[in-house]
Amino acid sequence: MDIKRETVSDSEVKLTITVSPEEVQPFLVTAARHISEHMNIDGFRRGKAPYEAIVNNVGEMRVLEEAIEPMVRLHVAKALIDEKIESIGQPRVDIEKMVPGNELVFTATVSLMPEVKKIGDYKKLSVQAESTKAKEEDVAKAIKELTGMQTKEVRASKETGITMAEMVVIDLEMKKDGVPVEGGSTQGFKVYMAEDHYVPGMKEEMIGLKEGDQKSFTLTFPEAHYQKHLAGMPIEFAVTIHEIYTLDSPTVDDAFAVSLGLKDVADLKEKITENLEKENEEQEKRRVERVTLELLVDKSTYATIPEFLVEDEVEKMVHELEHAVTSRGGVFADYMTSLGKTEVELREGMRDQGLLRVKVALLLRAVGKKEGLDTSNDDVQEEIERQLALYKKDDEAREKLSSDAYHEYMRYRMRNEKVIAFLLEKMVKQA
Repeated sequence: MDIKRETVSDSEVKLTITVSPEEVQPFLVTAARHISEHMNIDGFRRGKAPYEAIVNNVGEMRVLEEAIEPMVRLHVAKALIDEKIESIGQPRVDIEKMVPGNELVFTATVSLMPEVKKIGDYKKLSVQAESTKAKEEDVAKAIKELTGMQTKEVRASKETGITMAEMVVIDLEMKKDGVPVEGGSTQGFKVYMAEDHYVPGMKEEMIGLKEGDQKSFTLTFPEAHYQKHLAGMPIEFAVTIHEIYTLDSPTVDDAFAVSLGLKDVADLKEKITENLEKENEEQEKRRVERVTLELLVDKSTYATIPEFLVEDEVEKMVHELEHAVTSRGGVFADYMTSLGKTEVELREGMRDQGLLRVKVALLLRAVGKKEGLDTSNDDVQEEIERQLALYKKDDEAREKLSSDAYHEYMRYRMRNEKVIAFLLEKMVKQA
């Protein structure tokens, strides 16, 4: 195999590869055998015809066409190793000469793995960790939520006037310039007066009303309302009060704690504090990791990053978002409608984050290489064996976990985890 190398740009090289007829021949034999397995040749069983009989039956060019893909793939891989080229993505291949009985000549234009020209000095940069201690107000809020779940709704008398302490069932109709607002009419709508997620001013307009009362009023929608056509607009409201309920919340005392399976109020507060601090620790761990990597990316410099890498990352992010929506029972198209964005706009909005993710991946690779941080095949296999043990009866999952591609993925993931742990140890100052 002869290789000629040409620099196309800072991020691409072009290899012209010439494969001799002698090197081509083994691929032709394999290709001919594969062809014969799917056709009948007089005088021979399928897959058992000699090479000459197959060529006579289908022609030399048909055999060469069958051989071209695996032959090109193998020789590109060998050329990248011989030339010590670290590439990324699929090469663009153009066949220059493909004639039976002659040498094969083709070009492969490959994208170079983008280089981190200068890694930020992680021995001098630092990130301050924050306290994960639970605040008293957060404990109080959690207790309030617990009592909310145990609150009973008791039908009030018809003489009861609405205050900020009740739950009210209403019919609601909204209009803009006398025209009903799409999705603005509803019946049996529950309004918890103590909550603040309704249109500002609506609850105040209902204060003092009683069961059976009706009232019309006009409110201006918030400027930041998600329905852009209503934001900042005066909207006409018409409400009918159907039912009023008083909210009977339990008293936070030892008896309440016992009803939850705890000893007393002190035990309740202790358990809530523990749970809140565990949540805080997880959130802080994610925050510190994110801030650390973003800081290091900001202080590092990169060679030209091919656009397709960013596009691929954005594509992954869209699929991740779609999976998150559908896994919760949602419809992705409905979710996009609620955002008021087209898919093109969504992708464009993700581009900066996609570029950041590419830079983080390149940075982790560079730091791992610099510090000699890698994961052995034995460690990877041990992790895969652990996962296989969870899928003893799932043949499809076991086949995926046992594949070479998954082995490489796990090695990449485990190496990154090791590098991140190293950077966090170097850069994070504990609270």
